[in-house]
Amino acid sequence: MKANGYYNHPRFPLEAGCGLIEEDSIAFTCDSGKTTETPSFPLEIFPKAIRDIIEALEEYENYNVDFTSASFLTVFAAAMGNTWSVRFMTGWVSRPIIYMVLVGSPSCGKTPPLQQAVAPLLKLDGEYDMIYCKEMETYRRWERMSAKQREKHSLPEEMKMPQRKCHVVVDSTVEALIGALRDNPRGVLIYKDEIDSLLSNFNRYNGSDEGYFLSLFSGTPFKYSRKSNNEHIFLANPYCSIIGSTQPGRLDEQFGGKRMMNGFSSRFLKVYPEIDKMPSWNDTAMPDGVLEEWGRIIRKVVTVTPSTDQEGKATSIELLFSQEAKLRVIQWKDEVNNKAYAETDSDAVRALCGKLETYLVRFCLVIQIMHCICGESGMDKIEPGTAELAIRLTEYFRNMESRIAPEIETGILDNRFTELLGNLRDSFTTAEAVREALQLGISESSVKRFLRDGGRGFVKKKSHGCYSKI
Repeated sequence: MKANGYYNHPRFPLEAGCGLIEEDSIAFTCDSGKTTETPSFPLEIFPKAIRDIIEALEEYENYNVDFTSASFLTVFAAAMGNTWSVRFMTGWVSRPIIYMVLVGSPSCGKTPPLQQAVAPLLKLDGEYDMIYCKEMETYRRWERMSAKQREKHSLPEEMKMPQRKCHVVVDSTVEALIGALRDNPRGVLIYKDEIDSLLSNFNRYNGSDEGYFLSLFSGTPFKYSRKSNNEHIFLANPYCSIIGSTQPGRLDEQFGGKRMMNGFSSRFLKVYPEIDKMPSWNDTAMPDGVLEEWGRIIRKVVTVTPSTDQEGKATSIELLFSQEAKLRVIQWKDEVNNKAYAETDSDAVRALCGKLETYLVRFCLVIQIMHCICGESGMDKIEPGTAELAIRLTEYFRNMESRIAPEIETGILDNRFTELLGNLRDSFTTAEAVREALQLGISESSVKRFLRDGGRGFVKKKSHGCYSKI
């Protein structure tokens, strides 16, 4: 029996193919026009061992299921890092990179699930730091010795400075991140309780900061030069996942405007469950071993060591799709995702469709390895059941984006469209509005939709292609 927590609600089915819409109510509408309930995270994607932990945290700690599930999914993917990859087509190899944001009002319970999920990785980092400190102490002693002293103590003539091993990065400046990626080829997780501390620093010191994170999402090789010490770093397979939280009122600032147009926003999966009260407290203790089991699962993941190539560099364990699983994914693209793309004129929706295809393949990899680590499946290929579960998870995030969209659109209207109207003459043409809108980072399709809808009561159509302010 579940405790009477703040988030005990029935699990509603997901509506496939829903797009972004502009509605203000909690219930949202798909492209089909059907109103649905706020989507629930599909817990069935997890193997029983992980699902039991999530449900125990809901029952005994009153953790929000969606927040916990999204956090566990991201942390598991980060533990995998570059150790595994999946090949969907000849030129399409994906690694499990996930950008995740938990969205909710203050004190709604975002932080505890996030902290619990990341705890095993932070514990490992603490153990690594103890080893690193001892290695640095040895290195500093060697550094102070003369050649004769090193020979006397049977120490090598050359010694490399120890590298700090870690899974989690808190200092999110690009320079610190690149250094961590260089020292940890397996990959790292950027963990920010408040994601704004990451996003607000973009471009403050370096105009290309945001561009690095756009590239990191794809895991493509790139070079980085540190002018301070003339160091040049080449990352062949950078792996960086991100997880943090934010409030609904900050979404427009963090993911609206140009970040919606350049694909930055659609790279972030967003979880925004319906919560109308603070989490309650429970006087019943959680059974022993529940959280320890999550730690054991994560340790089992990070201890898997891939093979190395002739140069001694690690190579990922590559999974392929079974024929049936691949056909199921192709069917989803043809019947659901392509349909959602064709039925909208929103650039934001179309950007989302593209990123959901990327995430679907990554979800297939993460779900397959989760079930493998927990002893429920093999590791040789993506199975048909895995593809089906990944599709359900992908549609959850599509529906969740529909719930997020009005929060972002509100900020866009308050800021960019207000500025647009202020820059236009009392009477103007569509072409003039489009030209001015592009300067503000508003897409052509967005401004045309804005005009078609009457500018939210501020614009009147005079004739074809001609408008006036009211």
